Amino acid sequence: MNIREKVLTIIEQLPEAKLETLLNLALFFKSGKEPIQPMLVSQAYQDWLSAENDIFDEIFAD
Repeated sequence: MNIREKVLTIIEQLPEAKLETLLNLALFFKSGKEPIQPMLVSQAYQDWLSAENDIFDEIFAD
């Protein structure tokens, strides 16, 4: 399976809310802008940093 097929398989499994974030990220990459600074303020990056994605709560929950 090539990379494009893998990405399409993953996309098919994502809920609508995650697809919106993925779309924003894909449009950013398509724009050709430098990824470092703009990525820090992108909505996708902010979503990734959100409390909902805090893996430490899952790892250290005993």
